Amino acid sequence: MTNARREDLGRMLRTWRMARDPAQVPGIAPTRGHRSYLTQLDVALLLGVSERWYRALEKGEDRRYGREMIAGIARILDLSPRQTAALHRGTGHEPPARPGTGGDGVGVDPALGRLMREQRHISFLCDQAWDVVDAGTVAARHCPWLVRPGANVMTWAFSHEARYQLRDWESRWAVPLLTRLRLAWQRWPDNARLGEVVDAVRAEPGVAAFWDAPAPAPPEPDPSDDVRPMYFPLLAPDPVDVRVLSCGPYDDTSLRWYLVIPVDGTLTFP
Repeated sequence: MTNARREDLGRMLRTWRMARDPAQVPGIAPTRGHRSYLTQLDVALLLGVSERWYRALEKGEDRRYGREMIAGIARILDLSPRQTAALHRGTGHEPPARPGTGGDGVGVDPALGRLMREQRHISFLCDQAWDVVDAGTVAARHCPWLVRPGANVMTWAFSHEARYQLRDWESRWAVPLLTRLRLAWQRWPDNARLGEVVDAVRAEPGVAAFWDAPAPAPPEPDPSDDVRPMYFPLLAPDPVDVRVLSCGPYDDTSLRWYLVIPVDGTLTFP
């Protein structure tokens, strides 16, 4: 983490501390004058560290701050999930699973789920390992595999069934999808489920040749040219060109929202 980023994190931390009402923090004795913020000494005493050690964090000094200390700060200051995640990442720690999520740490914000289901395109949510978390009605109608128990985007995309719906599979779909899978596998080496998905995909017929090929990585595609054919018998008699758009909640890599949208704007999924 650069000095500028550490210092900026320290400034944010100071703002969060100054906004915390001591009266709302267990263990803080009432003070004369009804002080409306926590001091650095208050936080240090509650954490069981020296004031100098805590002050170093707010100053942006590059030290080893223990995970328990960082979790304690988040608890004392009553930080939001995003603030907590920023504080953990800024001090070299993996953010904790978000409150209210399942055992895999993935939860869906109700507003995001509602927005996803309201789309008139194929719309679905999946996690880091491409396990499907939720899917809209249109998606279920045109891609029924999305709502099967244990649905996974990558294992389906390399199955025999997918090679019928994903037209020009070998030349247009296989390499880009495999590239995304491999990059994710490198990015999250501790995601055991992602490792299982990689093993399952590599076991599919023909995939080993793509995986082991020494060909250089393709250039980053221009979004305007990143178009691929899919077949939807309820939409059109012939394959249609689609764009696959991906987005996610801010600063949250545990969830992705995908939309499959026909390039021809006159086509509407029934």
